[in-house]
Formats: sequence, structure tokens, C-alpha cells
Amino acid sequence: MKLFNLIKRYILFILILTSSCSKNSDDNIIIEPAGAAEYFINNETNKDIIIIYQKSEELGLEIDTTDVIEKNTSFKIFEDGIIGVNPAPKNSFSEIKFYESQDLINPFSILSPVENEDWTVINQNLGSSGYGLTTYEIKLTY
Repeated sequence: MKLFNLIKRYILFILILTSSCSKNSDDNIIIEPAGAAEYFINNETNKDIIIIYQKSEELGLEIDTTDVIEKNTSFKIFEDGIIGVNPAPKNSFSEIKFYESQDLINPFSILSPVENEDWTVINQNLGSSGYGLTTYEIKLTY
């Protein structure tokens, strides 16, 4: 009996929820263009690596770490999205440190500050608004 009452309440809730929606709800929709970015590291070295990066000030200066990026693989380290902007590397990162997975004390390379010129755009899919997804990559070859 309790199950029947629960189901009845659920159906009533769904009916109230759907009937309270206005047929003209499309009039209230606001569409703002947004951009997104994906960041890949292409590890063409003969070492497995780990990356520690600090996000930009706009993203709270949080520090994050990748899993081990095996040699001769490409790995997405981060995705970013912003309303009204196509994010670029300098919008997403303030610093990136590259380490061999066996030595997390001495980075073999540091990008500080991160500059857009350090990255290659490998794919870009922008809509008619001029906003969309851009895929960036850094190739490591040392």
C-alpha cells in the first residue's frame, strides 16, 4: 500500500511539474555564445611523464596533476569553457611543469607564464557565432 501511495505521489508531482511549464517558455530562453578548449600533451619522448599545472587566476589558481602520460601517447590534460570567450591557453593556465614520472622533484620543463604561442591548434570547430571548440596541443620531444 505504501508503494502505491509513493507511485501516486510521484505521478502527481510529474503532472504538476509538466503542467506548470508555460507553452511560451521559449520566449524566456537567453542564448549566449560560449567557447571551449581542450588541451592535449603529445608525449613523443622516450619517458613516461607527469604534469602538474596551475589553473589561471580566473579559474581559481587551483593546482592539478595528470596521471602518468606514457611515452609516445597523446593525453588530454584539461578542458575549459567560458561564456562569451573562446578560451586560449593563457586564459586556462598560469603555470605548467613537466616531470619524468620517476623524478617528481626536478621538472625537465616549465611554462611560466603559459603563452598561447607555446601551443599548436590541431582542431577548431567554430559556429556561425564565432564561438566553439578549439583543440590545442603541445608536443614534447626531448
